[in-house]
Amino acid sequence: MKVSTTVSVKIVLLSLLLTTLLPLICEAQVIARLDRQVIGIDETVRLTIEADGARNTIADIDTSALENNFSILSRSSNSSFQIINGSATAKKTWTFEIEAKHTGNFTLPPFVIGKEKSNPLTLKVTDSTPTTALDPQNLKNVFLEVTPQMDTPAYLQGQITVSVKLFLNSRMRISEASLEEPDIAHAIVQKLGDDHNYQIKKGDKTFQVIERKYAIMAEEGDAVIIPPLRFQATSLNSGNRRLKGDPFFNRFTNQGKRIWTKSQELKITLTPIPDEFNGKNWLPARGLEIMEKPDDGKELKVGEPLTRVIQIEALGLTAEQLPEIEVKAPTGSKVYLDQPEMQTKIDNGDLLHAVKRQSLAFIPSRPGTFTLPAINIKWWDVVNNRQESAILPERVIKVVNAGPLAAAAGTSANLQQNKEPADKTGKAEADKKSLPVLQNNLSKTDQQISAELRLWQTVSAVLLFILIITLLLWYRSRRRQVQTNKLTRKTALRPIANRDSIKKACLDNDPKSAQAAILDWAAANWPEESLTNLKTVARKLKQPELMKTFTDIEKALYSPADQSAWNGEKAWLEIADKLTVSSQSKKKQKDDSLPPLYRNNSTS
Repeated sequence: MKVSTTVSVKIVLLSLLLTTLLPLICEAQVIARLDRQVIGIDETVRLTIEADGARNTIADIDTSALENNFSILSRSSNSSFQIINGSATAKKTWTFEIEAKHTGNFTLPPFVIGKEKSNPLTLKVTDSTPTTALDPQNLKNVFLEVTPQMDTPAYLQGQITVSVKLFLNSRMRISEASLEEPDIAHAIVQKLGDDHNYQIKKGDKTFQVIERKYAIMAEEGDAVIIPPLRFQATSLNSGNRRLKGDPFFNRFTNQGKRIWTKSQELKITLTPIPDEFNGKNWLPARGLEIMEKPDDGKELKVGEPLTRVIQIEALGLTAEQLPEIEVKAPTGSKVYLDQPEMQTKIDNGDLLHAVKRQSLAFIPSRPGTFTLPAINIKWWDVVNNRQESAILPERVIKVVNAGPLAAAAGTSANLQQNKEPADKTGKAEADKKSLPVLQNNLSKTDQQISAELRLWQTVSAVLLFILIITLLLWYRSRRRQVQTNKLTRKTALRPIANRDSIKKACLDNDPKSAQAAILDWAAANWPEESLTNLKTVARKLKQPELMKTFTDIEKALYSPADQSAWNGEKAWLEIADKLTVSSQSKKKQKDDSLPPLYRNNSTS
């Protein structure tokens, strides 16, 4: 009797539980929603589908109709079941991050779960990303600003400073973040210093700001165009505030969400070269000066080298833009130039500081007075908009004979000052006696000068020979190192092995392995970029024919019907000859363009 009562109680409790749960299992109300109704062609939108009462009874939903016009970049699902005050609720949620394949007005197809269908959704995809309104209520959680920071005109080949600011909501937590660098045609881009981090308040939101500055040197054209820069990351914020304090449910609700933004295109008009500038080299700078390191000022002798160190410094230019120092050797002397030392520093965090140091040796081959000509460099002052000149004054150098020659000259002078002999016979005898001595001294002096010159020429030749041998050995070592690095990189990338993996996965009709092998192959060939799906790989390869093939692979991943119908052998034949990496050809420079900023310095 007691056993029968226990069984009856269990049956009653089970009946009550089934009565409570049966409507939840049978009646699955399906609700679909988008987080935005208007997006740009390069933007993504979040699609959420919720089914009330569907507690783990549905493995997945069919998205094949959605993929006709959209690419699914990421997907996730979450199931929940709760009993609160005797009332049970069950829910399953699917979240998709989708991107439109083309522009237009779309009606998303309904999603069927059991006998229920989701509500229709409409989405407008425009040609460009809508700009962020200045209204604080419309501010996004993440956005980019690219602005010029200049108080002078933007001249060709002059420094143009640009600030890139990334604004992040201070409450956001992100990972896997990446920000594109400016890629500008016919211009040199150099990052200025380290990033700056600070906070700023806009409306009722506090933003963490990461600021970078770049120096842009336009080589040609009448304007600098900075294309939109893209930022992308994964947001780690919790999606359900009601469960924020529950560490158990946070494991399921703290799903990473892909976020991104991009800046607007920036065009900076260049100021042409003024007609009144008549310098040899176009040098737009904030300041430029030329100076010489002082020497000890000792008396110079014939054959003795004088080392001069001339330095040019400029603000707003790179060291490679500074002109070559041209020094003409006066008659009776030689000038030998050394390789210049060049350095580009950064002053005050955003101003280029160029330094070019040139050493040269002046060697006189005769006594006398030598005038080393002045050096005049004409440049354009961008602050005051006028031509200026940086001048190194001329130098006057006195060169004297070496020791034996001076003695010989002194002997000749003494002979002329002596009294004449009493008779002509005595004078002739005196001349005959003194002439061999003078000739002997002069002969020794000429021999010594020639020996010193030969010694200097020999030393110079030996040093030049050692320099050439050193350069040859360095070039040989560098070439071996480059070849070794290339071989190591090729071995590390192993593109043949990755292609074999792709082929095997396709022939095995395994779309999941095929997708992974293709992404691995892409990551090996472009390690600096983040290619997260097959669509981006097709775009990177510039092979539009692969878009459909890759779309079929992704369909087969998430649709059992498509997986069984997927033909891996056919897919391999379509992609086998297209998995190649091409190098971009260099554009030909215009005949009428200015000389390049970076030239090979050579001294004859």
